[in-house]
Amino acid sequence: MLTTAAIASLLTVATAHQNFHQFWVDGVSPGYQVGIRMPPSNSPVTDVTSNDIVCNVNGAKVPSGVATVEAKEGSTIKVQWDQSTHPGPITHMLYGPVDDASKATGIGAGWIKIDEQDYVDGKWANEIMSAADMTRTFTLPKGLASGEYLLRSEMLALHAAQTMDGAQFYIGCAQLKITGTGSTNCSPKITLPGAYKASDSNIYIPNFYNGFNAQNYKAPGGPVATCAAGGGAGGSNPQPAPTSTAEPTSTAAQQTTLTTKASTSAASGPSPAPGGVALYGQCGGTGYTGETNCVSGAKCAKQNDYYSQCIPA
Repeated sequence: MLTTAAIASLLTVATAHQNFHQFWVDGVSPGYQVGIRMPPSNSPVTDVTSNDIVCNVNGAKVPSGVATVEAKEGSTIKVQWDQSTHPGPITHMLYGPVDDASKATGIGAGWIKIDEQDYVDGKWANEIMSAADMTRTFTLPKGLASGEYLLRSEMLALHAAQTMDGAQFYIGCAQLKITGTGSTNCSPKITLPGAYKASDSNIYIPNFYNGFNAQNYKAPGGPVATCAAGGGAGGSNPQPAPTSTAEPTSTAAQQTTLTTKASTSAASGPSPAPGGVALYGQCGGTGYTGETNCVSGAKCAKQNDYYSQCIPA
C-alpha cells in the first residue's frame, strides 16, 4: 500500500513526458531512434478509443519510412526510454507476422502481450528502470512464425489515474523482422483500440492515493501470451542482457541520449519553459516546491491533493 511519504516522493518530480528512443537486439543497437516510429512530441495519449493508442500520434501513417531491424525468436530485447518518475507499469506487445512492417498500421486484432513489469518490491516499473539507465530487458517468445512485426512499448503513467481519462499512455512502436520456427498460434490475442476501456480498474483508479494496493496491480492488455512451440512469451523477469550492451553504439547516440536525460533530471520540479511550466508538467501538490505558473495557453489544474498539472486553458 502506498504511504503518504511514498506518494510525496513519487510526485516531487521533474517533467516526466517521455519517448522510446532506442533499442538493442542481442546487445546490438541499430542506432538512436532507428527502427522506431517516432511521434511528433513527447505528450501522452489519454483517449484509449483513439487509433493513437496503437503506435502513438502519426504511428499509423504508412509506409512509415522506418527501417526494419532483424531479430530472432528468443532474442534479448532491451529498450531505453526518457527518464520518468511518474508511477506506473511498462508492457510490450507484438503485432504480426506481416509481409512488410513498414506498411502495417497495427490497428485492429492481432496483438499479443509478451512482457510486463508492474509494481515489484515496493517500486513501480519506472523506478526500477531508472536504476538501470531507463532500460527494460526482456526476451522475444519462442514459437513465433517468421515474418515482420511491430514491437509496441508502452509506459503507463498513473499519477492522475484517480480521474477518468487521467491515465497517461506513452507509446512507441519499433519494426522487427523476426526469424522463427513456429506458427501464428500465440494467445490470447489483443485488439487495439478496443482492449482498453477508460473505466477499466487498472486505468481509472479513484483511490490511487487513498488505500490503493499496488501489489495487486496488473497492467492493461490481459496476461502475457503463450506461443504453441515455446511456452510463455518473454515474461516479466528475463535474464538481463550483458552489461556491455547498456551503452549506445555510437558516440553520437550516447551524447543524444545523455542530453535527453539531462533535461529531465531535476528533482524539485519541472524545469520551467520560458514563461512557466510546459503543458502537462507538474505545477503543484503536497510536497511540491517547483514552478507553479504554466506557459501561455495552459492553466494549472488540481488533479488531487498531491498533484496539479498544466493542462490546455
